Amino acid sequence: MSGMPAPRPVLLYDGECRLCRFTARVVAWLDRGEELAIMPFQDEAAAPLLAELPESERSATWRLARPDGSLTGYGAGAPELLAAMGVTRPVGRLLGHVPDSLLDRVYAIAARNRSALGRFVPDGPPPRRIG
Repeated sequence: MSGMPAPRPVLLYDGECRLCRFTARVVAWLDRGEELAIMPFQDEAAAPLLAELPESERSATWRLARPDGSLTGYGAGAPELLAAMGVTRPVGRLLGHVPDSLLDRVYAIAARNRSALGRFVPDGPPPRRIG
């Protein structure tokens, strides 16, 4: 046993989107145990995590990069994101029973309106937690 911690899932988000920055800050606040790494797509450290995607897909949605290198995102990825944090784990498990297609439809509504919705949330710097 090397004593090295296991790699954490990484939340990747659009650091140029006010609503996305706000949401990432909320996730960072909820993630009291620092079970996630968090960084914007624009961070150079995010590029290798998104390399498997075509360029046109890389910023299509937030992403959760799993320790094995695979990715999830859109609404269907929300249960896994929530399940990755101790405080929201029960909600993530519950949300896992909702059909992915429904989660994706709800996410699509928010994504289409993120500029308008962003006006209703406080702005601030994009959170970044690597490792």
